[in-house]
Amino acid sequence: MLEHIWELIKITFYTFTFMVTDLRYILIMAVVFVLVYRQYAKILQYEQGFFRLKRINPLMETVTSLVYGIGGGILATMLFLLLGVSVSDAGVAYLWLAALLLMLVNQRFLCFAYAGSLVSLIALVTGFPQVHVPTLMALVAVLHLVESFLIFVNGYHNASPMFFKHESGKVVGGFALRKFWPMPTIALVGVIMISSGVDFQSVPMPDWWPIFEAAREVPDSHVLLHVLFPLIVALGYSDFVQTELPKTKARRSAGMLTVYSLILLGLAVLANAHSWLAFLPVLFAPFGHELVIHWGRRREKENAPVFLGEEGVMVLAVYPNSPAEQMGLEAGDVIRSINGVETENIKDLADQMSPWIIDPVFVVENQFREPTERKIAYKGKVPPLGIVPAPHPEQGAYVRFKDGYLKTVWSKWKAKRK
Repeated sequence: MLEHIWELIKITFYTFTFMVTDLRYILIMAVVFVLVYRQYAKILQYEQGFFRLKRINPLMETVTSLVYGIGGGILATMLFLLLGVSVSDAGVAYLWLAALLLMLVNQRFLCFAYAGSLVSLIALVTGFPQVHVPTLMALVAVLHLVESFLIFVNGYHNASPMFFKHESGKVVGGFALRKFWPMPTIALVGVIMISSGVDFQSVPMPDWWPIFEAAREVPDSHVLLHVLFPLIVALGYSDFVQTELPKTKARRSAGMLTVYSLILLGLAVLANAHSWLAFLPVLFAPFGHELVIHWGRRREKENAPVFLGEEGVMVLAVYPNSPAEQMGLEAGDVIRSINGVETENIKDLADQMSPWIIDPVFVVENQFREPTERKIAYKGKVPPLGIVPAPHPEQGAYVRFKDGYLKTVWSKWKAKRK
């Protein structure tokens, strides 16, 4: 048994190396890399335009995301092989087409939970396209499970500071959590081949494997093989937070997404064993995903925003290589005093540092860490201090988010009809 596992590992590793030696996969990876790079370049453009903050390097962010993506790809490969999830049975081409169409309605629908449910529902009702619904739902579950892992370990890094318009009418601070991971992985493809006269390397699998397998007619003198197939995908995470630190938000979201993924995977296993239960994972995929989003948004609505400039000067972000970074100031820190003089607002901070002060001592509070209060002595001259302060409630500039393309067109059409 151990010998077979070792053979499987070697074949899998060889397939991974094939990605970096075959020109076709190199080009595909290059395209995905450029697309992810452009997303991080947009984040840099926003931060520079709004805060004059050059905090991230898009190239390094993309490379770092690729490293995490490789880790996610290894995890996805292990799950695909363990469960026997075949992309040929899942109808990946239809899945992508449905996802792109749904993105026109709203960008957040660019998600396999909705696309997979739509393709599966059409297949169950009409018989087309010919996909194995449990396998498709298992594929969606595995990708979300890997996404939850990536969110947990990397989803909160370099969250972008933002100013939001709260329901109360006040402008509050917060963060946009936006991550994109190029993910090379290995999937399975079911192939029917002649059982004799063909030389191929194979590994015998246990009798219970694969867990997910579509019913196929295998002609005489033929055999069904599952071939390792290199696959390059990209996963993304987008969220916003006003009521807690980005790390806390990301890890809570990762936990909820993990629970969702495991339930969906369990329902897919049931549907695989009993075909009449196929509607369960198909219906749970979008509604469960919406429930995860609803819980996150409800928490943001019910809890009070915490990044406000009403009492003291709260730090939302720090500039690279600034005195603030050298002092260890971080998001959530509230500057209470400088050299014993209280700092009630941003004007007080500017007045106390005008034109400059030498070797100041800051008293800082932070409700998110222990001890909540600390003294920080800085050796040198300030300003510049190098912080992005949380906004005053009467701040005039804040971020608004666009609707999906079709929703925008519909809104414009309705406005013209009035």
